[in-house]
Amino acid sequence: MNEKTSKVWNKLLEVGRKSEPEIDGDEESIANKLDKDDVNTILATMEYFGATDIWLAQTKFDLTAPRYRIFDWLAMSVMGRNDDNREQNNTALKVLVYSYLKVNGDVVKFIADLREIDYYCDNEWKGIEIE
Repeated sequence: MNEKTSKVWNKLLEVGRKSEPEIDGDEESIANKLDKDDVNTILATMEYFGATDIWLAQTKFDLTAPRYRIFDWLAMSVMGRNDDNREQNNTALKVLVYSYLKVNGDVVKFIADLREIDYYCDNEWKGIEIE
């Protein structure tokens, strides 16, 4: 992992651990609280920005079956969870990471941001650097 990717990964962990904390002894605290529409919002964003079918399927599984917290899932993706075609998946990943960090890891605001902001026009996400 290069230095820029490492910075993004560390920032995700820093923000996510504050906004989605694990509570000792509570297995539910290590899961997200997304409903079907929320997951579909994430998948639609990914699909719009060209994510591969493999990464889309993996994301659907990750966010519904084991139910990772959002920052866990994003950090795994930064580290290579979406490596079936990293070049193709990188734009969608940058948009998702940018949105999550922009709202300081607030999952409700993250979903709302994905629904409300046109990231085709708003290109601030291009500042996210992932190898």
